[in-house]
Amino acid sequence: MRIITRIKICGNKPFFSTGPMELLEKIEKYTSIKKATGAMGMSYTKALRIIKTMEEELGYPVVISNKGGNSRGETRLTEEGRRFLKTYKEFFSGVSEYAEKLFAKKFIH
Repeated sequence: MRIITRIKICGNKPFFSTGPMELLEKIEKYTSIKKATGAMGMSYTKALRIIKTMEEELGYPVVISNKGGNSRGETRLTEEGRRFLKTYKEFFSGVSEYAEKLFAKKFIH
């Protein structure tokens, strides 16, 4: 037996969990929403919807794009976006660790 921890952050609607977390990580890695979605097997339009909802719920931009076409344009996380991602990952890690310990205590004797 094992436990799978899932955490969704909600405002007026759910807007952040492990899927959006991975999207932001890949955007930072590839400096491109298109490349990030390609690596994830996610549609570009879905990624834009996720980012739009996230930014509406948080009240600040999480990504910034510099136009420039295929060779010069890039998208990166804003400072606020990086900070939010880091905080979520730390929170998720702590909750998961606690959940695993409690699960072991309660279910694995």
